[in-house]
Amino acid sequence: MLGEALMMGAAMFVLYDLIRVLRRMFSHGIIWISLEDFFFWLVSAGWFFLRVGKLNNGIIRFYVILGMLLGALLYYRIFSRHLMRYIERFIGFLKKQLKKIHKAATMKLVRHEEARKKHEREEEKKP
Repeated sequence: MLGEALMMGAAMFVLYDLIRVLRRMFSHGIIWISLEDFFFWLVSAGWFFLRVGKLNNGIIRFYVILGMLLGALLYYRIFSRHLMRYIERFIGFLKKQLKKIHKAATMKLVRHEEARKKHEREEEKKP
């Protein structure tokens, strides 16, 4: 059970790292940040109580809480910085690809619009 508590703590911190990366990549207002935090803690608490309920018949033991805290701390100290950097690069890559797609689609639309207008002008000139 202690090993699972360590993993739960680390997994919760991984989820929060994902939120932290998104906050760095996209600007957030205080209301949006508050909602993200609220839902993070709501999901985390629900997951915690479901796991403890299944494994310990609903009895919250001190070593489970301590294991989760230790798992989160170990993850933070060993993996967090590297994982966040990797996720930031991946999201940055996705943003660049989406910008390229958007630019290509916009250019095609502009060309199509220009061709349509040219065709209309030619039609107006015909007797």
